[in-house]
Amino acid sequence: MKTRMKRTIRFGLALLAVLTYSNGVGAERLSFSRADSLLAVRNHALRSARLDVTAAEGQLAQSRRYDNPTVEVMYNVKNPTNHRWFDAGPTGETDVQVSQPFAIGGQHAELVRQNAALLAASHSQLTVAQRDLRTTVHTAMVDLYYQERQAQVYDEEITSAEKILAAYREQSDKGNIATMETQRIATMVYQLRKSRADLLLAASDLKVQLRQLLALPADEPISVDFDETAAADFALRLYLSLHGDKSGVSVDALPEMTLMGNQAEAARHALRWQRSQSLPQMAVQGEYDKNGSIGHNFFAVGLSVAVPLWNHNRGNIRSAQAAVEQAAIDTDRQRLALTQQRQADLDIIGQYLKQLAEPSPEVDADLSQMLHAAEQQFMNRHISLIEFVDLYGNYRDTMLARLDAKNKMLQAVERLKIVWDK
Repeated sequence: MKTRMKRTIRFGLALLAVLTYSNGVGAERLSFSRADSLLAVRNHALRSARLDVTAAEGQLAQSRRYDNPTVEVMYNVKNPTNHRWFDAGPTGETDVQVSQPFAIGGQHAELVRQNAALLAASHSQLTVAQRDLRTTVHTAMVDLYYQERQAQVYDEEITSAEKILAAYREQSDKGNIATMETQRIATMVYQLRKSRADLLLAASDLKVQLRQLLALPADEPISVDFDETAAADFALRLYLSLHGDKSGVSVDALPEMTLMGNQAEAARHALRWQRSQSLPQMAVQGEYDKNGSIGHNFFAVGLSVAVPLWNHNRGNIRSAQAAVEQAAIDTDRQRLALTQQRQADLDIIGQYLKQLAEPSPEVDADLSQMLHAAEQQFMNRHISLIEFVDLYGNYRDTMLARLDAKNKMLQAVERLKIVWDK
């Protein structure tokens, strides 16, 4: 039973390896430019944000329209003179009233200005959404690239350890090597496979995120087209360019600050509009009475005024004033957050540029040679099992640390490049 179970597990692992390889074959090489084009066309959030702009345009157009006039027509049901019902003759009584409201003190203009500011804010919000989504996609692509690179580190180590395990099992069956040593190597291989599986699951989550952002089919394979050397060179140039505020975009020129400014302007116009609502509501009126009590064919014009006697709109004015003050606070907070994020990303790049330059840029190749040398030394029984495991652990930890440093550094580079680079 145990033998059959082992065979089943081995078959499942082999099938999984075949499926993993087949998923990589024919996968679309997703570069930054390709991802940007897919994002602009397919992303659901951007499509919805564009409709927000359309809605704001419609709101502005609607606010420019004036109120429609009100027409009232009254017809006497029973003529009191001749007692006729619905008398259409010359003695019939008809009364027509027309009322046209009109705005004073900014009751119309401030609403239009508010909606114009909100339209500008919607354009800025669309720009911010586009840039934030680009940042999310680019950093996810960098993260995916290095998750797969870390999985390759485990692949190399697993391949080497499995070769040793196969040889040790053969010698253990012959009684030349202690079973405990073979078992120790077998547990090491299992732990390496477990760590590799965790990395591949994390990479799978990143692929799901990218498919959602780019609206790709769920079964479409993704492969990142990323030039690591060129990205590292660009990281150094960007760091030198932006360090110390020597270059780059001004914080007040960023779309987030433009958005804050538009929202603050809309809040100020909303406050002025609320103040205008405390003024009288006025309307021009006209009346025609065919056979009224005043006389035959009576014409009159007048003015209707809703006097703000009890309601001065003070509650809405106070609320609008608070919104203006909140907009100023939000602007300062956003400016501080942007500058702090910029400095944090610069610190990340500077720290990891220094770390990756030590002890030498060729350390990756040196570590790979060390891995193969350790394998040969252990196979020839020149080093002990403890030394062998220690060397493998040092190789793995160092390689993963360097790849993690590159990952964090280049994610910070993408954030700075999209936001601050000219």
